[in-house]
Amino acid sequence: MIELDGQNQLRYRFFQGLPEDYRRLAAGYRFDRSEGTAGLAIRCGEPVFTADYPSSDHAMPDFVRCGLRANLIVPVGPADDRRGVIALAWFGRAPLREPDAGQLAVVAMVADLMYWALHRQHLEHSLQQQARHDPLTGLPNRRYLLGQLETMLRQQSPQAPLAVAWLDLDGFKPVNDRHGHEQGDAVLGMFAERLRGAVRENDFAARLGGDEFAVVFAEVPGEHELHAMLERLSERLNRPYRLRGGCTVECPASIGAAWSGAGALDAEALLRDADRAMYLAKGRHRPDQAAWRVLSVPTRSATDPGAGVQLPGRLELHYQPVFDLDRGRVVRLESLARLRRDGQLLAPAEFLGQLERRQHRQLLHGVLDASLHQLAQWEQQGLGGLCVSVNAEPHCLGEPDLAQHVAEILQRHAVHPSRLTLEILERGELLSREVALRQLTLLRAMGVRLAIDDLGTGHSSLLRLRSLPIDEIKLDQAFVRDIARNLQDIAFVRSVRELAHGLHVELVAEGAENAEILDILRALGIRQVQGWGIAQAVPASQVPGLMARLRHWRPARAHSALALAYTHHLNLDSHILGLLHNAPAHLRAFHPGEAPPAELDPALRELPAAHALYRQQRVLLADMARHHDLDLRLPMRRYRQLGERVRELLALAARMGPQA
Repeated sequence: MIELDGQNQLRYRFFQGLPEDYRRLAAGYRFDRSEGTAGLAIRCGEPVFTADYPSSDHAMPDFVRCGLRANLIVPVGPADDRRGVIALAWFGRAPLREPDAGQLAVVAMVADLMYWALHRQHLEHSLQQQARHDPLTGLPNRRYLLGQLETMLRQQSPQAPLAVAWLDLDGFKPVNDRHGHEQGDAVLGMFAERLRGAVRENDFAARLGGDEFAVVFAEVPGEHELHAMLERLSERLNRPYRLRGGCTVECPASIGAAWSGAGALDAEALLRDADRAMYLAKGRHRPDQAAWRVLSVPTRSATDPGAGVQLPGRLELHYQPVFDLDRGRVVRLESLARLRRDGQLLAPAEFLGQLERRQHRQLLHGVLDASLHQLAQWEQQGLGGLCVSVNAEPHCLGEPDLAQHVAEILQRHAVHPSRLTLEILERGELLSREVALRQLTLLRAMGVRLAIDDLGTGHSSLLRLRSLPIDEIKLDQAFVRDIARNLQDIAFVRSVRELAHGLHVELVAEGAENAEILDILRALGIRQVQGWGIAQAVPASQVPGLMARLRHWRPARAHSALALAYTHHLNLDSHILGLLHNAPAHLRAFHPGEAPPAELDPALRELPAAHALYRQQRVLLADMARHHDLDLRLPMRRYRQLGERVRELLALAARMGPQA
């Protein structure tokens, strides 16, 4: 194959069976698309057969000297996306006759297959570029930068650590306002070109967004060398920009840098330190002062004594039970972090957002250590066999040695891995990253249980959930705590239960705050629940008393006729529609006028319109049972519509309350 490389050059992509002289010539050989029989085929868009190549007007002397006697050239790709040609060559002697239609068709088919292979390769490369690069400047984007920075941090040498610079263009907004966004984009493009030319080959430049850029300087022996590099960078970048139309603008760059010192550091933390240094450098563009500032960030190991980042308050743990309604016992206790600050006890929502990534990791390790230590203390108090669960932010799975840390803590407290559940919060696509999947797999192989927490609040796809090595999913309380009044949520919760069943994992419903909700969850077949309807979170000292109370606890029955009727009707309809789809002959014969089941009867008596629709369903169902051998698609659709209307009336009455 001879490939069109760029707009005008042809080069040999691969070759097979050529004489030695021709092979040596073809390796690395390039020629213009206006030359040779290959160029002719590309220009005319048709196969070109040359029976006497040396005498041809398009013969190339180099190829004639290597013995080329005849060739067949077939273009690869349509006219608007030509990729090159497939060339068949004869050496020594020419063929006796021209290729016939069948032979041409075979070569054309090979050319088509080659085109689609190259087209797919191009698309994959293009998509990868779009995912990793900024479309305006062509520089790597923030996501790609963070991945590269994490890798470079792991590989850096203590003798030559790295540094990160954050660059911000001052005066860029006035350029957009006065000259338009097209001219502003031109400035960004020129700045990106200057940045490419200013960094070393092994450095890494990226666009973070807007008028913000970053550079990762590999192998910086010391701060003195970093200062010199930033000085040179500032000189190269801070020249005026000449716009179309002849006007000139100035957009000097403020530069902040963070030097890692020695050892490994979190990529986002280092980038954040560089950002802070950049703000300190703002406004320092006078000739006698540099427009940059460096923060020296000595790194620390999280396992060194006293090396951890301090939390803004004193950490305390409270414990809330997960209860199994069928077995009537506590399954495990969830460790919930609280922060004591200024006399107040803060819940996670009130302080997690204030923590840096390193503090999140410290928090995870601290909660793990304290929870497993507490298990040992409860054992001494006669509470053997308890299990705990601990929450983990998904970015904590980015620690390449997380599984090892967990194993060390389990071993230190002599706790079997199966007694620990890690609840990973559902957050974007972090769980699909390779390093996260590797840590999850290692933890699962150790015997640690894994759960996806707050399902429904992030962006999980079924494909990602299916691929994760998890034992449990926890449905967020937002879909449960108001379910007794917003009955439409029941269908969603039921679908999550079916999802968990299909994935062969446990389902825990959070937000079980009262007897009505517990009734609905029980009717949906959800066994494991958590919420104030069972128990609130309590300090460790109160857990023995809580366990004693829950050993004899049974949920009270609530008189939630509408909510229970909605749930049972949804279950009944789903079961019947499943039979109609899969085994209509198994529908039992019954009289359509018989009374509704006990779970439905009280609610339907209160709502005559719903009762009438329900009776229409039963008449239709009796007819389908008698004629199950016919096409049931239309009556099934009508049956489904009647059921949806029954549940709409039940949901409306529940929202209106007692006055309904």
